[in-house]
Parts: sequence; C-alpha cells; structure tokens
Amino acid sequence: MSDLVLLVWLLIVLVGLELIRPFIKSIRDITGIILFPILALVLLLLVLYIYGFRPELIPLGVFIFIVVLFRIPKLVSLLQRLREDEDRTPSFVLLVIGLLFLSITGSVAIVFSPSKDFLAGKDTAPLTAAKGNFETFVLKDSSVGTEYFIRSYKGSAEKTRGTILVIPPVSGSVEVVDSICTPLFAKGFSIVTLSQNGLDLPAYDVLHKPVAPSIKRTAEYLLSFIAGLRYKTPNEYGRRIEDERLLAIERVISQGEYELPLYIIGYGAGGAAALRYLAQHKDNPVSALINIEGPLFYSLEFKERDTEASGVKGFFASLLPRSFSHIGTVPYIEKPLMVLVSDRIKKTEERDDRYATLVRVVHQSEAPAVLVALTGAGPFDYSDVTVQYPIYSALMGGVGNRVRSSDYYVESTAALINNFICSIEKMQTEASDTVRGVPYPVSGDVYMEYNGYSNSYNPREVLGK
Repeated sequence: MSDLVLLVWLLIVLVGLELIRPFIKSIRDITGIILFPILALVLLLLVLYIYGFRPELIPLGVFIFIVVLFRIPKLVSLLQRLREDEDRTPSFVLLVIGLLFLSITGSVAIVFSPSKDFLAGKDTAPLTAAKGNFETFVLKDSSVGTEYFIRSYKGSAEKTRGTILVIPPVSGSVEVVDSICTPLFAKGFSIVTLSQNGLDLPAYDVLHKPVAPSIKRTAEYLLSFIAGLRYKTPNEYGRRIEDERLLAIERVISQGEYELPLYIIGYGAGGAAALRYLAQHKDNPVSALINIEGPLFYSLEFKERDTEASGVKGFFASLLPRSFSHIGTVPYIEKPLMVLVSDRIKKTEERDDRYATLVRVVHQSEAPAVLVALTGAGPFDYSDVTVQYPIYSALMGGVGNRVRSSDYYVESTAALINNFICSIEKMQTEASDTVRGVPYPVSGDVYMEYNGYSNSYNPREVLGK
C-alpha cells in the first residue's frame, strides 16, 4: 500500500469519526472531534501540494469541504466556549447519507490512486537524472519571449539509429512521456523532448524548478479538448495551442543539431502542429512522423452567423455557439506517417467527428501512412497519463475489451513506434553499414488501416510481423 493510499485512509477516518460521533456514547462528548474535518481538509491540501494534481481526490475533497461547511455553526459554538444543544436528536438518515458519500468518494480516491511502484519511481526521478540518463537545459526564444525546457537522452554509441523529437501532451510535459522515451532510447535512438512555460504541467525554469501552468491557458486547453472539434470559440483556443506547438517545433529543429534521420512523435496539438510543419516546410529534415491523438483544429470550418436576423431573434442568434460545418483543407503529407488513436475510431460517430481529419490525412498522404489503435485504448493511454492518473482510463477508455496489464499500452506504444521506424529504415536504406532496429511483435487485438502506398512498403510490419 502506497503512502498516498494511507493518507487517503487517514482522511476517511478523520471525517468518519466526526460523522459517527453523535451515535457513539464514548466519544460523543469529545467536542474536539468537530475539528477533524478541517484537519482532513488541510491534510488534503498538503497531499495535493506534495503529490501534485490528483483528479481521483476531487470527489473526496468536495465532500470534505461540504462537511466542513455544515460544521461551521458547531465550530463557532466551540470557539465561543458554548455548550452544544445536547437535547437535539442526531439524524440517522443524515448519518447514512454521509457515510454513503464518504464510502463512494473514498473508494474512488483509493481505487484510482497510482501504483506504489509508480510513486516510488517518481520519488527517485531526480536521482536518476543526476546519474546522467538525460541532460536538461532551457532554450530561450527571445523573439517571442518564450522558454522551452529541453530534455535530451544522449546515445552512448558512436552510431545511433537517429534522433526522435517528442512533443508531449499539452499540460502533460516531459513527465508523462518518459516511459515512451526510455525504451526508445534503449533501442538506439537519441531522444529530445520539451515542455513550454505556461502551457505544460509542469514546465521548468532555468534552475529546473517546476513552474505552474497558467490557469487561463489550462482552462482554454480543456475547453478545446472537450468542444474544440464542434464549436468555434473552443476551436480558436485549440488553434492557438497548435500555433504555439508549431512555433516550438520550428525553433527546436532549427536551433538544434541532431543526428539524422530525425523523427517526430507529436501528442495532441503537437501532432497536429507537426503535420502542419511537414506541409509548410518542404525542405524539412524529418524522415517520418508519429501523430498520437492529434486531430487538426485548423482544418475545420464553422457555420456563419445569421446576419439577416434582427431584434430579439438576432440577439439570441448571436449568443448561440457557431457549430462545425465541414472539413476544409488538410495538410498534404509527403513523409511516412503513423497515427495512433483510441479504438473508439471503430465507432462511426467518432470516426466522422474527432478522427475525421486524421483519417483524411492518412488516406491522402503521398507516402506510407498507417492508422493504428490498440484494443481498449482511450485517448490518453499512449503515454504515462493513465499510469499517473488511472481514473482517466475509467472515464475515457476505448470501446474494446481493455487489457488489464497497466504497462501494456505504454509498452505496446513504444513497440509500435519502433516497428514503424524499422519499416521506414528497411524501405529507405539498403547500405550494409546502416544501423537498423529489431521489430517487436505487438500482442492483443490491434486495429489498423492504411493508404494505398505500396512501393517497397508492407504496413503489417508495424505490428512486428
């Protein structure tokens, strides 16, 4: 049992004691127990400070806050040294309701807490960094006043298989892609990844100290993720994030020296921005792109407002959100492309909504392009997000039978990326001294579709077959 789970049990006990106090004769007169919910709330805030944002603790935190609010009159009486009304009969119904909510919210906090092994690994991460597994530095872009925190996994061999630039999920930072970077590094790649101040969680300053993201930017990202593919205003938020990721890709590639071939792994807005980068920079040094859950906000068109309506009708028409109309122009890709998405793409409504732009990019590509989904995978399963926050798997899983192993999706993601690059290496290089990787078979039910490109390329090699 992890320390986090033990702390959650402590919170449950503190609040539970206050709920049952009026019904237990031996502790009924210990009025100091009224302070336990406040103590639990303070401890919860300390837990969030130490362990960072924990979504599974939100329901329990809300319940504790409500309990504190209902205990305020009693707390005032206690502080004024007044006796409580001992003749008042405690409500058994309220007790049952309180214990029910405490049980539900406490169970959510315990069941969906990260594993003990993950928390132990997170605690030793600074020690791992100190041992030299990766180097870190800050790249400043003075033209726009932006800082990029760069993490570089340097290969020790004289000749590697090239460099992979990893653009992490927005508000995810380098912390949620380390389990993807580490096995790829072990397979012979130099790895470079980044996080942006104000956009990622956490970014880092020049002293490598975490910097909290902008609350405004985080809210914009959440709105764009939830409704950016359907409504105009959230879509504009998503476009701005795409623009920032595009600028980051341009700066990091132009200002760095990387051993070729260069590959890009782009999550979310980073994957969409990488598609735009390939389309806008025909002379780019990128050999292939892996887009992970990165639908294109810029390719969507929205309905125009009814400019003919006037009066009350026109006023209310101006308040309605502008909804999605059709897909406009998508980037024209001439480099090998792999797209990883949730297996929800097998549902027609998801394929024609969230993933419509990616499907069109894959089938219009003028190079090998494959679209892959692991069975049961949700939109966050291709990174450490669901390992750090298991509740996301429950809230946003796939439609297929989910694989129970917590490491399956991360390990399979690294294998798919390695196999895709292996297939590109096999197609593009024939020299005997070329460093090539070894493909690894991906187990489980894997959904795949691909374009008509067949010139010396077998898309099934992505599965390690």
